[in-house]
Amino acid sequence: MNGFPSLPQLPAYSNEELAQLSLAGLFDLLIVNEDRVPRNVIDECARRGDAIVEHLDTLLRDEGFWREGVARREWWLRLHAVMILGLIPGERAGSLLVECMRRMARVGDENLQDWVSGYWPTLFRNKPRDVLPALRALSEDRSLDWYIRTNAVDVLVASAQRQGSQAFEEALAWVAGIASDEQEDWGMRLSTGNTLLDLPRTSYRQLLEDLAARQAGWGAHFSGKDVEQAYSAMEDNPEWERFKDPWEFYTAAALERRQERWEKEDPWRDEDELEDEDLFPEEPMAPYVRETPKAGRNDPCPCGSGKKYKKCCMLME
Repeated sequence: MNGFPSLPQLPAYSNEELAQLSLAGLFDLLIVNEDRVPRNVIDECARRGDAIVEHLDTLLRDEGFWREGVARREWWLRLHAVMILGLIPGERAGSLLVECMRRMARVGDENLQDWVSGYWPTLFRNKPRDVLPALRALSEDRSLDWYIRTNAVDVLVASAQRQGSQAFEEALAWVAGIASDEQEDWGMRLSTGNTLLDLPRTSYRQLLEDLAARQAGWGAHFSGKDVEQAYSAMEDNPEWERFKDPWEFYTAAALERRQERWEKEDPWRDEDELEDEDLFPEEPMAPYVRETPKAGRNDPCPCGSGKKYKKCCMLME
């Protein structure tokens, strides 16, 4: 015996059971199961198409849904909403995803941003170009934090890459304009510099070297050595090619890893405490540790923050 209480059994539902549920019934499962929701529940929600989008539209535009100190069960619903919208094609689902990005930035929900960071290009991949202007407006909105703005930049550059070389190079020139703008937020400049470093072009090397030279010690996004290595390889290595499956969150293996982590982080809670804690508002749990043997700049950080290595522990190294 290891002294830890046994883990609760993970929920499981047949596709036939889920097909019989109403929207309210599906949302009950999303709420009750928190971060233990099986993938087929998310798929069934997405299968409802316009009906679920209408429901999510009402939910996500409710100020109360984004209130500070929301109960954990309700907080996980924010993440599920993003994941469901990512599976649904169409302009309306895309517009709601943009609204989600704005909301999580406005309320300062950094935990939610960390969980989804890097996956936004995949979440928007099946959306029409009609949503791109709204993303461009978000990325250029200096009233928002640089973190969410950079995620919007990634979506736009990834979309341009699929449109062809001319659109791609024009997008990179736009990113370079942000990185070189002395009036821009410093974090935004460095983060877009990271994007350019992943997609090295000779014309932007001097800009990146200048940005690297202005960084020192803790908090450095990239160094002169990183610039040298990127331009020695001269290979495109955008992070959206590494973060292809946000819905891996719902696999049985991912669910089990999270439950094991929660149990080990606080092994002394008994069953009554586990039941009572949901009655009180609390901060959502921190992102789980992904099993990454050796982290590259674009890999998920081994510390489990949910951020890319280059945006997390690499800064401290």
